[in-house]
Order: sequence, then structure tokens, then C-alpha cells
Amino acid sequence: MKKEILALILLSFLTSCVTTRKSVTYHISTLENIRTFQPTKEESRIIDSLKSEAITSLEKCVKIHGAACIDDLELMGLHEANFKGGNAKFRERIFQNFKIPKNAKKGENRFRVTIGKQDTIENVDILSYTDDDTKKEIERIFKLIELNAWVSAKVHRFPIKEEFEMSIFIDDKK
Repeated sequence: MKKEILALILLSFLTSCVTTRKSVTYHISTLENIRTFQPTKEESRIIDSLKSEAITSLEKCVKIHGAACIDDLELMGLHEANFKGGNAKFRERIFQNFKIPKNAKKGENRFRVTIGKQDTIENVDILSYTDDDTKKEIERIFKLIELNAWVSAKVHRFPIKEEFEMSIFIDDKK
């Protein structure tokens, strides 16, 4: 009996020495292919009206006060969507919450995120993925409330949709 236990322990030890553990790492890309959606015709009319009002207001100010007026028309142009705390914080939150699945395969997992007009993630499209478990993990993390802290893109203070692409790269490391 003692010999059998000793043999099992020895076999277990030898097996653990021979087996190499493979660890998997990952990294996240920056926001890429950022694209703002064109406003609808009705939204364009509202934006044009806001722009026209701003120009009229500036012209009135210049007539009354001369050079003492502030021209903020450029500030009212396009402002991209932004994660509260910055886009680097968004990437950090993804990194902190993403759990590599046990059988994750090496490669690129690419997805497109659409930020809607209500300061929220409207849609996440998985464009390519290495395996089903990794795809499910990406879908899971985008359901987290902490990733849904956005300020929508704006044109002349009017919210518009914006989308961008990102990738999670899974790498093998020995």
C-alpha cells in the first residue's frame, strides 16, 4: 500500500515537471475608424437654425460691443463622443473586466461600438472573433453598466450617433 502511494506521488511529480503550463495574454487596440453619422434632414434643419442664431448673435454683439465679443462658432462644431473619464479609461475598464476564456484561441477579436444620441452604447457588433467563448465574453462585458458612461457626439450642441472599432488581441505566451 505504501509503495502504491509513493508511486502515485512520484508519478504525479514527474507529470507536473514534464507538463508545461501555457498562459494566455491579451491586449486592446485604441479606438479606430471613428465615424459620425450624418444628421437626419430634420436634425440638419435644427443644427442649421442653431448655427444661424449663433452667427446672428455674434453679428449683433460686434455691432454693439465691437471687438469685445467672443466668437465661439468653432467650439460649436463637431465634438466626438467621449467616455466619462476619457477614452483611455474606457480601454482600462474593458481590460479590467475582460476574462480570457479557458480555451481562447490566439488572434484578433474585432468589434464595432455605436454610441447613440442618449449618451449610451446603442449597439455592439462583433465583426470577427477567434472562438465562440471569446465572442460571448465580449458581449458580456458590453452589458456592464460601467462601460455605458458616454457623452454622445455633438454638432452645434445637437447629439448625433458615432461609431468606432476596437480589437482585443489574444496572444499565447509560454
